[in-house]
Amino acid sequence: MEWVESQINDENLFPVQVGKPFPKNYMSVAKKILKRLFRVFVHVYIHHFDKLLAIGAEAHVNTCYKHFYYFVTEYSLIDKKELEPL
Repeated sequence: MEWVESQINDENLFPVQVGKPFPKNYMSVAKKILKRLFRVFVHVYIHHFDKLLAIGAEAHVNTCYKHFYYFVTEYSLIDKKELEPL
């Protein structure tokens, strides 16, 4: 998560100035970020889902995952084989 945060905060990768272009490696880094975030979802579901049930948060996490899944599949941002664990 620290690596993801450092990438998102890198203004060379995610320019904040209007008109500044994205770097050539933008898509490859963005896909890597999303792949790692997907692995966080997998970890949460496999190792902590009982805790989510206990606090009544499963519907919220399921909704977040559903939006994430639809986004990455719509734009082919994560390879289908990576999505198999869930």
